[in-house]
Amino acid sequence: MREPVALLIPGDPVAKGRPRVYHGHGVTPQRTRDAESVIQRLFREEFPGFTPYECRIIVTCEFWMRRKGKPDCDNLIKLCTDALNGIAYQDDEQIEIITGRRYLPDSRIQTEHGWRWRRSKDPCTYYGTPYEPHTLIHITPINNCADHLFRPTRKSKNT
Repeated sequence: MREPVALLIPGDPVAKGRPRVYHGHGVTPQRTRDAESVIQRLFREEFPGFTPYECRIIVTCEFWMRRKGKPDCDNLIKLCTDALNGIAYQDDEQIEIITGRRYLPDSRIQTEHGWRWRRSKDPCTYYGTPYEPHTLIHITPINNCADHLFRPTRKSKNT
């Protein structure tokens, strides 16, 4: 079995943008294309010569956000899985389990004068621990001997 991989993407997490239709053609937003190319470049730099997984995989994404609110977690996950399609794994149909979590900054911070609401210029903290906004992607191949845990068994008509 091959080893799992983890990729850290610094900066604000970016969600997959909806394609716009111009003159009958779908056009992916530039911000989405740029974010996908950054993920692809970082993966190739971190894992040179990587052969895409051919087995079923588990994808886990962590999104450490700069601010609360949008974007939705599913759009954040979609950008990551689309960017790594064909690079980390052959096709996204191999993804058996996918999880994503957004970590949002604390609403209030403690200063020398007491507690106050967090402002946009304040550093990001999660339960008081400072962090920089980033995305963390874990890709884990599923061991073939555990197939029975993920596939329902079919009963034959004879039994």
